[in-house]
Amino acid sequence: MYSLMFAGFAVAQLALFVWLLRLTRTHRLAAGYVLLVPQFFLIWDNARVALGILIGFGDFLYAITWPAFWAHWLSGCWLIIASGSILRLADIPWAKPRWVMGSFCVLATALIVHDLPLFWTKEIYPVCEYDLIRYAGSVSETTRCTPDQALVRSEPPIAPIVTCFVVILSGLVMWRKRGLPWMAIGGVVMLLTAAIPALNRHRLDNLGEVFIQGGAIVTLWLLTRRASPQAQADSIPQDPPPATNPQAKASPAG
Repeated sequence: MYSLMFAGFAVAQLALFVWLLRLTRTHRLAAGYVLLVPQFFLIWDNARVALGILIGFGDFLYAITWPAFWAHWLSGCWLIIASGSILRLADIPWAKPRWVMGSFCVLATALIVHDLPLFWTKEIYPVCEYDLIRYAGSVSETTRCTPDQALVRSEPPIAPIVTCFVVILSGLVMWRKRGLPWMAIGGVVMLLTAAIPALNRHRLDNLGEVFIQGGAIVTLWLLTRRASPQAQADSIPQDPPPATNPQAKASPAG
């Protein structure tokens, strides 16, 4: 059941990736280019969990798990940069200065630097949960595969938490200023599915990833629709055709 759920998450992330790719290629969206890499690896992450029951523990599953972790550490917080870019695309006045966009980039870079030591200090372990066969960074009482498997705790993921709050705050600005609530909704769903034990225990935090990425992509789509030349043309009142005056006809020469 849970393997099928993760397969569904992978399909949803794939659909979002294709949509994002089309939007980015059509409109040359800076936020779209930023989101394409983490979006691709969200497909990877869900697919490797869904396929674990078929692959089984071993070198292959171990090897295809690491890219999902590397992508989380390197590009998971790029959503912060995308949030700043979306605010600029929406013509939010205070987001237009370059130093504001630079602040979003500096924050994301700082979080990446914070996670860099994980590349040589982090290990992953086999975990068994429901019908899922996978490798994870921590092992709890409910996820260990054997009664004698050692428990492993992990530190709270600072980068995803900060990223989630940045998306929520940026989404609230978009909601208030442009009437687009989707980033805020996506960020809140991500936060709830990750923080509430009853939801996290059933691995619904991956559903939260669908919502937070989807919220940003839907917002980009709506902004491009508003900014499309046809939409702008439709919103500009057309001048009425000049009135014709029958008496203004030129008289015949002579």
